[in-house]
Amino acid sequence: KKIVILEGVTVSLFLGYLFIRAHNAQINGTERFMDMALMTAAGKTHYFPFIDPWYAGKTVNYYYYGAYLMSLISRLAQIPFSLSYNFALGLVFTQSALLISGIVTRITGLKRWGMFAVFLALCSGTLFYANCVLEAGSTNPPGQCYFAGSTRLYTPSYIINEIPSYSFTVGDLHAHLLALPFFIFFLWLLYRYFGITNTNKWLMLAMALGLATSGMVNLWDMVTLSCLLLIVSVMKVLVNLKTEKPSTTLNNVGRNILCALGIIGSSLLLMLPAILRFESPVLGIGFIPSYVKLYALKDVQWPTPFWGLIGMWGVLLSGILAASIAQRKRLKNFLFPLALVCISVGIIIGVELFFIRDIYSVTNPPFFRANTTFKFGYHAWVMLSIVFCTMIPSLITWARGKRYGIGAKISITAVAITLLGGSFYPYQALTQFYSGDGKSLTLDGANWMKSDTLEDFETISYINKNIKDRAILAEAVGDSYTNYSRITTYTGMITPMGWTVHEWTWRFNTKQAKLAKPGEQIETGWGEIAKVKEDINTLYITEDVKVARDLLDKYKIQYLYVGRLERVAYPGLFEEKFNQLGNLEYQTGGSRLYRISQ
Repeated sequence: KKIVILEGVTVSLFLGYLFIRAHNAQINGTERFMDMALMTAAGKTHYFPFIDPWYAGKTVNYYYYGAYLMSLISRLAQIPFSLSYNFALGLVFTQSALLISGIVTRITGLKRWGMFAVFLALCSGTLFYANCVLEAGSTNPPGQCYFAGSTRLYTPSYIINEIPSYSFTVGDLHAHLLALPFFIFFLWLLYRYFGITNTNKWLMLAMALGLATSGMVNLWDMVTLSCLLLIVSVMKVLVNLKTEKPSTTLNNVGRNILCALGIIGSSLLLMLPAILRFESPVLGIGFIPSYVKLYALKDVQWPTPFWGLIGMWGVLLSGILAASIAQRKRLKNFLFPLALVCISVGIIIGVELFFIRDIYSVTNPPFFRANTTFKFGYHAWVMLSIVFCTMIPSLITWARGKRYGIGAKISITAVAITLLGGSFYPYQALTQFYSGDGKSLTLDGANWMKSDTLEDFETISYINKNIKDRAILAEAVGDSYTNYSRITTYTGMITPMGWTVHEWTWRFNTKQAKLAKPGEQIETGWGEIAKVKEDINTLYITEDVKVARDLLDKYKIQYLYVGRLERVAYPGLFEEKFNQLGNLEYQTGGSRLYRISQ
């Protein structure tokens, strides 16, 4: 019966999310092109690391393992990638929900709190966003608080505070979202690990595999989970602190830490083949006060304004604090949730003192800690949501007690009112992002091209049906967050150059960047990318067949596409030469796909 109910809930969640997604399933805008390109490339490759779909001749230098896992399921199920992209979002949502509810239900013994934890962690918004909605609605005429504002506390906002509710709304299949169920699964393994006294080799193996998988999907997760593992290893010993001798306690602490280090070491060993081929764009760890002084930064929301912290974390931390006070004599029973609190509070405080030095810290100093607050804050939100829903039942029990009377009831009422603020975001997201007419529901993420650029859609369909292996295909080169590289994105082909700024970000030259001084212009890899872009520009517009032939050979181009976007990007496009350099493979409307003679 339990299995049937569980599977029924799973299917209902999956179909429910996909029904909502069907109102706006298109894979374009934001960074969805990037995510789709990684999925199609990973699904069609024969080896790893595979060739970057947006940079011919270079292996991919981004977290691709999550995209690979989803592409693998897509291949096994024989589902087109433009459909499986949205199915993958539903799968991530469903598995994350089941794991969160499972942890909370196991700890509290109350299913309703498990379900509430799912809402809080995956669907709700922050109080800061609720306040934005209320302020906008109080103007005359009433305004609107844009749903994307839930990730930006201020305008302009130099920090990012994305949480899962926004991720599942826009449907960017980024590494941090793909890693979410693996992150929560490792929390579950940690909970099991916390509850045992003897070493269980199978659990240790599962934890090493779980940690390695989380790190492969999103390396930021491994940092948080490794620190959490060490904290839990120490807190396990605190359970028996009063009943053991100090020497025994010390020995147990040492043994547990060694065990944790063994798990971390094993996971790194499993990741080694991927780590050796990955060139991290991270420059190191920076100390925020020193950096701010060095670059003379002002008004960059550091430290995070007080009301921003309250609006982001106030509801969760206040409820956890109130529950801890109420149950202070029984905190021994809440040591695992308190371990999650420790790492979460450490994150909240830590991102005010330290930041991961990356491309922003060199090229755009005001945004120097955007990635740090975003990636680590994502973890803190999930963990605090789980802890809140495991400890709040004790707060309710406290409120019902006669001893504390009206004061406790007022406290519970205040917490309940703040929780209502979380419902503002899902309503706004549904009405703003998914406000279609409902008459043309589809889960095909490529369907938007039928009305926007039908010729591109038909060419992509032809390639996917007739060209099975990856090949190098030239198309117009453009900047990020546009529809450039659309053929490569939807087919898994390889183009000489895709989104230029993204490629620069992924291949940021850290050795050169470390030499940069404030305000100094320094080459960090952009020159090579700009050269490829210029070569493709020349390829399309030159009337010299020999020059075009040399460029085709230089980049080993096997196919070349001329569509509406190419004609816009290259006003002087000279197409006649391609008839001398290859054969017309496919034509639809005014668009042509050429097979280049080798």
